[in-house]
Formats: sequence, C-alpha cells, structure tokens
Amino acid sequence: MIDRELNVLFLPKWYPSKFEEFDGNFIENHALALSKKCRLGVIFVHSNSELSKNFAVKKTEQHGFPEYRVYYKKPQLGLSIFNQVASFFRYRKAQTIGYKAYLKDIGKPDLCHVHINGRSALLANFLKTAENIPFLITEHWSGYTAESGAFKGYFRKKFYQYTAKQSSGITCVSNYLKEAIKRHGIKANFSIVPNVVNTELFQPKLDKANNPIRVIYISNITKRPKNIHLIVKALNKVGIQRKDFEIDILGAGPDEAFMLEALENGSMKGRYTFYGEVEIEKVAALLQNADFLLLYSQFETQSVVMVEAFASGVPVLISGVGGIPEYMNEERGLLLEPNSAQTLEKGILTMLDDYKKYDQEQLRNYAVANFGEARIQEQFLQLYHKALEEHA
Repeated sequence: MIDRELNVLFLPKWYPSKFEEFDGNFIENHALALSKKCRLGVIFVHSNSELSKNFAVKKTEQHGFPEYRVYYKKPQLGLSIFNQVASFFRYRKAQTIGYKAYLKDIGKPDLCHVHINGRSALLANFLKTAENIPFLITEHWSGYTAESGAFKGYFRKKFYQYTAKQSSGITCVSNYLKEAIKRHGIKANFSIVPNVVNTELFQPKLDKANNPIRVIYISNITKRPKNIHLIVKALNKVGIQRKDFEIDILGAGPDEAFMLEALENGSMKGRYTFYGEVEIEKVAALLQNADFLLLYSQFETQSVVMVEAFASGVPVLISGVGGIPEYMNEERGLLLEPNSAQTLEKGILTMLDDYKKYDQEQLRNYAVANFGEARIQEQFLQLYHKALEEHA
C-alpha cells in the first residue's frame, strides 16, 4: 500500500471550457472532490477553428489544482476523412503538449484517470506502455445504450475494447450503464461509482413555504433526449387545471425557442421563469427553494441534478429510465413511465398534491451517505490503490 499522497492525472473527454462553460461539470466535480485527497491535475483537449496557430495552452488553478486546456486548430482540409485523420493527430499532439506542462509543474503521475473512453484515453494508453503508468476509466456516456444508439463504427469499437482491456478497470455511474457497455463486447473489471454532489453547497431550506408552489426543471433544453416538447405540453395541460404553481427553468439547448413559444402561447404564460445557464451557486439557491424537481428524459445513465435535489431535501418527479430506478424509490419522489405527455400530466398533478409528504432530512441523509464527497473519495482511492498494487 502506497502511504503517500497520490499524483493523479485526469484525462476527460468533456470538461468546462470557453466553448461549453458547463460541459462535463460532473467530471469537474469529481476532480474537485479528489483534489482534496490527491495531487491532481487535468489535461483537457478541444478543437478551435479560430486559432491563428496550431496549438494553444491555457493553464488555470482556480480550484486549487492545475487545469491545462489545450486547444488545437480545427483542420479544414476539404474532405471529411482528411479532417478526421488530421484531427486525430492534432488531438494526440495536444495531449503531449499538455503532459509536458503537467510534468514540469507536478511531476510524473502515479496513475491516469480517463473520463469517457475514446480519444481522451490516447495518452493513458501511451503512458501505460511507455512508462508503466496504470489508468482507470470512468464512464458517463449514454451513447452505449440501446435507446441512444450513438456507439457506432467498427474501428471505434475495437479501440474502446482495446483500451478497456489495457485499463485497470472501468467505473460506471449506474449498473444500467455497465450492462450497456458490456453488450458491446467491452470487457474490464467493472465497479459502480456514482456522480458526486457538493453537500456543503446543496443543502435543504428548512423554513420553505412557497405560495405558489415552485416546480424546477434543470437540464438541457432538447426534445431528444430530454423530452422538452412533452414537458411543455403537460405543463400547459396542468396549468389549465391548477393555478397554484409556477416553474423555474434552468438550462440551454437547441429547442429553447420552441419551448418559450409553447409556454407563452399556453396556460403557463406569466407563470414560468427561464434563467438559461447559470452558475452552480445560483442553481443551488433556486433548487433549495423548489418544492419538487421535474425531469422527463428518454434515457439517463444517472442524473446529477436528481442527486443535487436529494441533497437539497427536494423530491423528484422523473421518468423511470436507464439508471434512474437504481437511485429512486417512493421515499424520494415519483417514477413515471417515459414518453407520454398524458402520464407526465398526471404525475405533475400528483406531485402538486403530495410534495409535502417527502422527508427533507431523509432525502438529505441518503445523498450524503451515497453521493457526498467523503463517500466518492473513499471509493476512488480504494480503486486507485488497488490498480497500483496490481500493477506493481
């Protein structure tokens, strides 16, 4: 057993950047939690068509650990296949540039932690072969699931299978996701480690007495997979029957205009507030003041915002898809059959009557015990040490 602080290199496919401020923020949350127990750094690579040179590195330490965002000039070579090949090699070189900066600042890592298999694992594979550094993979991606169907391509599948075999293991945020990955012939030592929630930030509001009742939606504004078209249809139906509730909507996406037009032209006109994308502190404050959270996705691996609601003592109305039933029961909210505006309408009406029956303290305790930083740190540190011991 290594008895010193580990040096861990995060290699995420998604991570907050100037292009997507909140993309992969659940991976950032893992980094924040583990940085309190490890010497940690992050190398994130993204294309940038506006670069005047081929590569640019931006280093930040706003969270107390170094984050290297390495941008490469997006190839524009005419034929798609040429762009794909050039992009592959530029991505790999960008990782190398980031790694050289990492070595200078932190030193050789004990272990790499890849978040989402794929190109982000290129450096990890190389370091495993060249420097005998083991790596772990954490999977969040819903593309493996049959409902999504996004995991395609012979060579892609072969590379993912190879990387999984080279890894010390794969952690998944739900058993549902684990089984979806295995169906693609990907073999590894699997573990279930859910997303982490900052239970210091997300806390219950004990003296809540909303009038009208406050519903909250926090997610992408998309018809697929978030079913925003069914949500607004159900809300407008319920809005005719009940005048005692309003909804706060947080998020962004390609179907914003559709959503806003549908709400403006229906019974919810004047009874919703659309915030767009907001900082995490604002999310926590609005969620804390909500009476229940509404989500109705077509598929989910494990909803982060659902767990944040639990930590805030807020019950959840959600579709029982993917990994959601693994973390939901009748004490935490209401599970619905998916993809039916009529079913969602009935669910909203039920929650408007029943939201007070849920125990804030019980919701909170469940979140702390299963998704709090201490629990996630413990699970990952055990896996880190196991990987190093088996690789020694």
